Amino acid sequence: MAINTSQLLDAVGTLTDKQSMRVTLKGSTKGAIVAGSGTFLGGMLAGPIGLLIGGTLGGLAAYAMSNDFKPVSHIIKHELTVQEQERLKERILGALAEFGSRDLVVILPLLMGNASAQQAVLSTVISFLTKDMRMQIID
Repeated sequence: MAINTSQLLDAVGTLTDKQSMRVTLKGSTKGAIVAGSGTFLGGMLAGPIGLLIGGTLGGLAAYAMSNDFKPVSHIIKHELTVQEQERLKERILGALAEFGSRDLVVILPLLMGNASAQQAVLSTVISFLTKDMRMQIID
């Protein structure tokens, strides 16, 4: 029986939501540059007190720009192409191969109730998103 990609990825999305896994889309680097620049400029203009003020203002500006964090479930369901979703599905099925089933009726309850199956899937998703998609996972 063929496994429905959408149903499997919905279950994986539910699992990643339980773990509060999010992806940052280049926001961390931009935020670090803004916060560091604010600290540097404050220090150059006003000395030690400028470091405090510049760091605070730079940090607040970086925080205001940090809306680039998205849940992993959103990335999986809405931002991966069909081919990327299929590749992820195959990797997940490969990670679950040790549990001896390629039938969705068996995989879904296994995924929701077995901690080692959950860990295998989460590791696979993290690896796929960080190595193949070049995203940064935060949790």
